[in-house]
Amino acid sequence: MTRTVHFFLLLLSLVLLVACTSKEQLAMEQLSESIRQTEHDVVQLGVHIDKGHIANTRKLLDYGEAVKALLVGQPPKLINLVDTLTLDATSKGPIYTGLKARLADAKANYQTVKGLAMIQSALDELGAIKEASSMNNYGWMLTDPINVLADMSEGKLARVEAMSKEASLKANNAQDFGAGSQLVGNPSYGQWKQNSSGHSFWHWYGQYAFFSSMFRQPINYGNWSRQRDYSYYNEAGRYNYTSPAQEKAIIRTEKQTRQKFKQSGKSFTSPYAKTNTGSARSTMKSKKVAQSFSSSYSKSGKSAKSSSFFGSAGSRNSSSSTSRSFSGGGK
Repeated sequence: MTRTVHFFLLLLSLVLLVACTSKEQLAMEQLSESIRQTEHDVVQLGVHIDKGHIANTRKLLDYGEAVKALLVGQPPKLINLVDTLTLDATSKGPIYTGLKARLADAKANYQTVKGLAMIQSALDELGAIKEASSMNNYGWMLTDPINVLADMSEGKLARVEAMSKEASLKANNAQDFGAGSQLVGNPSYGQWKQNSSGHSFWHWYGQYAFFSSMFRQPINYGNWSRQRDYSYYNEAGRYNYTSPAQEKAIIRTEKQTRQKFKQSGKSFTSPYAKTNTGSARSTMKSKKVAQSFSSSYSKSGKSAKSSSFFGSAGSRNSSSSTSRSFSGGGK
């Protein structure tokens, strides 16, 4: 090989190295700006929540007071549970504090991010947090705890943006898992844990533990996956309100359950194999997210592992616009 060829190859390598370095530098600058913008949005969301600019925060508080009035004479733990559910109407609730924790993790990991693939992953997570920080999407998330309180009122309070309990169970061929079932599967309120037999059951976090005494029996993941009813989080909210660590745990539970069923000669149905019917608006939103994901999936080269969690309806950076705003003012 001649000196000229050697020189040309060396020059080409240097050009490619400079080009890659330049791309990575630009991507890191984009990541830094995304952190700044997302932090601003998360802080602003907290302000809007506490100032009552999101209409469903007021409804959640009102439903809480109405249910407590109906529970006079009931165990104090039940009253405390109602108060805990209404925390999501403040910046101290698990939904908002979860966003703050995810943002803190993103900022802490910033200095360790190397390479375009890791930068893109970090940008995807920040994009999800940013979408979750919109007043509109937060208002939708509040429909789940609101509807839990509606069910606890035994029909005296109407569900919000959802069918009645009876109609929803029938439409989705679902099982009634008892009070609080709209929150099952949502890692803001609990998690799936395996027992000694290798079966996964829903475990409520401490402040929601009283729900356990209201269920006829522990909720088995296999049964829930086949017969869960509608909830906003499980139909659409999980795309933006689930951290990467929570997503891995959800994928792991599904994989373990699938293997357990296979060993027993049974077929397993993913809880997200289909989109359940709730309200017309949220169902339309889920379909829109599904279409967006279908288009972006083939371009982004997402792994099958990621696809397992998201099913056929959504990705972290899908559009999250809805046809109705729950906000009372601009962002």
